Amino acid sequence: MQVTSPFPFANLSTELILLIFAHAARPTFDKTGDDGSNNPYASALSLCRVSKIVRRTVLPELLRTVLLPEYSNVTAFVRALRMQQAFALQENDLRFDYAGRIDRIWFGRICEPPPQAPVQSSFASSTTSDLAIDFSLLAPVLLATPCLALDFQSLWLLYGCLESTWSSHVHTNDPERTPSSSLWRTNDLTLVGEFNRWRPLTSTTEGSAFLASISRLSFLSPTKAETYLLPTYDPCFDDLENRKYPLPEWMASVPWDSFKRLRTVSLVLPRIVLTVAAKTILSEEDVGVELLTLLDPPHSAYWEPKDISTYIESGEGHIASVGVRTKLRDSPIQFTVSFDWEEAWACGLLK
Repeated sequence: MQVTSPFPFANLSTELILLIFAHAARPTFDKTGDDGSNNPYASALSLCRVSKIVRRTVLPELLRTVLLPEYSNVTAFVRALRMQQAFALQENDLRFDYAGRIDRIWFGRICEPPPQAPVQSSFASSTTSDLAIDFSLLAPVLLATPCLALDFQSLWLLYGCLESTWSSHVHTNDPERTPSSSLWRTNDLTLVGEFNRWRPLTSTTEGSAFLASISRLSFLSPTKAETYLLPTYDPCFDDLENRKYPLPEWMASVPWDSFKRLRTVSLVLPRIVLTVAAKTILSEEDVGVELLTLLDPPHSAYWEPKDISTYIESGEGHIASVGVRTKLRDSPIQFTVSFDWEEAWACGLLK
């Protein structure tokens, strides 16, 4: 049996070794492999334990795209920010400034927790502090991210960050002289799920300023569809080929006049749920979802949407097919199709 000699890794230059570490640390968000359920950051986290130099090399790759699908992920992320704050005060070699390092951040469907009842207990207070979101720590990182994605149920996190940043801005600067656009770098906003109230953003100065700075807006909805497994006929199938159907009604409720710098709007085509349901009735698989991008988005509250075919024929919009994984849950007469928008977004497919 021939013995293979080990690769002389130590003979490589330091620069090349660090490049190899950085490449190995890049998260893999594609779930097609057998390890699709594993932590995409596992390799990077393991490499961070090698040495301080390797850790500093690997962290930018780990932080480039951050996925926070659940409340526990958000609280863990805030704890990491608190730890970095302590490292900075101690001038510890492990300190690392997350703000400005994250290019894209995703928040899943995270509902706002109910207010805690007052309990006179040191244990209860420490537990509550661990679960609470410290917006003074989260805001500088979230609002320094150019590309932000949130479920509509998670918008309270954005409200909290904007309020924290704006309050600090008003107390330390002259709002008339310091432009609000300098308070955040976010210009690409993706909203996921069932559409919710816009008023918490449009009714505040900081919320209005934030919406006015967005140049790219994307909507990923519906995230799921329920279809009854009964022989039915839907006349809308006749128009799928030519797309002779209007944009979804909820688009009329979007405060378009608040988006002063908007350049493009993307959304999943309506009726796509019907075609997806037909293809995924037996198995889970990647399905081709059509994403419509409007190149001349509305800027007025009195906007009247046209048929999708009209936008395409006039050159005001274009359509791209995106492969999105589906998840199925079925019953004797009904099944639910859920789209894995998180994976598609993390892999950069929804552009």
